[in-house]
Amino acid sequence: MQIFNKEGFVLGFRFKKQNTIRQEEYLEKQAKKFPKVLFYVFLVYFILFSIYIGGYIYFRNTYELSEVFGASMQNTLNPNIYSQNDGDDLVYVNIKKKPERFDIIVIKDKDSSGKEIKLIKRVIGMPDDLITIKKDTSGGFYHVYYVNRETKEIEKLDETYIKSYKDWTDSKSSYTVGDIEYEDEFYTNFIASGKYKTEKIDGTTFFKVPDNNIFYLGDNRARSSDSRARGTGEIKNVEGVAEIILSDAAKTNANVFGIKFKSIFSFLWKELTRFFAR
Repeated sequence: MQIFNKEGFVLGFRFKKQNTIRQEEYLEKQAKKFPKVLFYVFLVYFILFSIYIGGYIYFRNTYELSEVFGASMQNTLNPNIYSQNDGDDLVYVNIKKKPERFDIIVIKDKDSSGKEIKLIKRVIGMPDDLITIKKDTSGGFYHVYYVNRETKEIEKLDETYIKSYKDWTDSKSSYTVGDIEYEDEFYTNFIASGKYKTEKIDGTTFFKVPDNNIFYLGDNRARSSDSRARGTGEIKNVEGVAEIILSDAAKTNANVFGIKFKSIFSFLWKELTRFFAR
C-alpha cells in the first residue's frame, strides 16, 4: 500500500506531464522523418523498376526464342523425339552477336521445295579456314581436320560434344583416295564437285571456306543434315548465336527448374567481360 502526500502527488503529476511531452516530441520527430523514409522507399522501388524495364527492353531487343526440332544436335540439345510436336529444348539466341567457331547458331536455309527453314547447328569452319573430314589412323573414326593458321600444321579438331564418333562413322560411307578415307558425302560435295577451292597439304585435300561463309555441322553427325549436304552458309543468313538453353528438367540432373544454369552463368560472364572491356 502506497500513500501519496500532496507534494508527492504534484511531483508525480509533473513527471507524468514531462513524459507525455517527450512522447509528443518523439512522435513529432518521427512524423517529420516519415516523408524522407517514404521518399527513399519510393526511390529504391523506382530504381529496381527502372532496372527491370531496362533489362526487359535490352533482352527483348537482343534475344529471340527458338525451339529445337530433330535430333541433329544431341546430346547438347535434346528434343523429345517421341512427342508429336518434336520440340523440347528451347534456346535464346543473341541476334546481335557475330558467330564464332564452336558457337551454336540458328541459320536460315531452304528445303527441297524451296520453302525457308531454320536450322540449329554448330559453327565448325570460319571464312578462309581449310577443312576436311577423314578417318583417323588410330581408332578409324571420322574426325574434322583443319590447318592451324599460326603454325600451318594439320590438327584434329577437339570436339568433346560429339554424341558418338562410332555412330557417325558407321552411318556414313567413305571415299578412299590413296591411303586416306574421306567421308563420302563431304568429299563429293566439297572436294570432287569443284564448287570450292581446295588445297592439298601432306597428301590430304582440304577445302577452303569462302569469304562471308561458315561451315556448320550438327553434334549428332549420324543424324544431321548440315553443310556436308547443304554446302556452306552465308553469315548474313545467321539469325543469332544460342547463349541460353532452356530444357526439360527431368532429362538430366544438371538441369534445375528446366534451366541449364551452366549456360546462363557462362552467358552472364561473357556479358560482364564484354561490358568491362569497352
